[in-house]
Amino acid sequence: MNTNNYSTNNLTSITMNLENLQQKHSNLLIQYKQALTDYINYLNVEAQQTNPDVKPPITSISGMSYIGTGSAGQSTATTLQECEADCYTSSSCTGATFVSGNCNLRIGDSPIIPASNDSYAIIPKGKLLLMNMNDLNNQLLAVNTEITHKITSSQPVYNEVESENNKQTQELIENYKELEIERENIIKLLEEYDTLDTTENVTQIKITQNYNTYILLVILAIAVVVLTIKISSSGLSVGQTIQSGGHFKASTYYILFAIILLVVGINFVIKNSLY
Repeated sequence: MNTNNYSTNNLTSITMNLENLQQKHSNLLIQYKQALTDYINYLNVEAQQTNPDVKPPITSISGMSYIGTGSAGQSTATTLQECEADCYTSSSCTGATFVSGNCNLRIGDSPIIPASNDSYAIIPKGKLLLMNMNDLNNQLLAVNTEITHKITSSQPVYNEVESENNKQTQELIENYKELEIERENIIKLLEEYDTLDTTENVTQIKITQNYNTYILLVILAIAVVVLTIKISSSGLSVGQTIQSGGHFKASTYYILFAIILLVVGINFVIKNSLY
């Protein structure tokens, strides 16, 4: 595989991963801001509570359990709602676990842990809000770390691609210069071709003109010869015999001389027109 193509594809993959990570970070940040707003609202409501004997509201989480640091007593609750009520009314209960119809009241503080699907962790609402914020915060830190790692690892690939792009750009510039030179040569060849074509056309026209002139000259010569013969024949008297070694009339010689001059003149004109 071509090294440049490999580097380009690798950089494209890294860029797409970075875009996905940035989108994930943006979504987590929105959730974190909402969790922070919910917790602040919860604290404001609790701050308005003037009766110290009233406990904060509690909530339950499916698939989790709360073990605390010890037992807060026995409960006869057989439903989730009854278990929540027993923990809420108990002064020492900080949380509970309801599983398989049993309610286990607990004291102390501890994180919630995964459990069976029929298990429910019962904890204060404020604790749940803080847990959500902490979880989102950890996810944001993990995504930030991954983004930083991607950027650091992609820097050599980016430098390689940038170097290759600069090389290709320089090659394109050189190719463009060569094409410009070739373009000028082509224009010169076209101009020479047009000149040659024009010359050939002029030559062809001259040849055609000369050919027509020769045809005209031949026709003219034939016409003059015929005319001369007729004139010579008409000059003889009826019953007059031609003496041996006789001559044409003087006018006939003038006509022949004129024909010779005409031929020479036309030939001279034709030769000059060829050059």
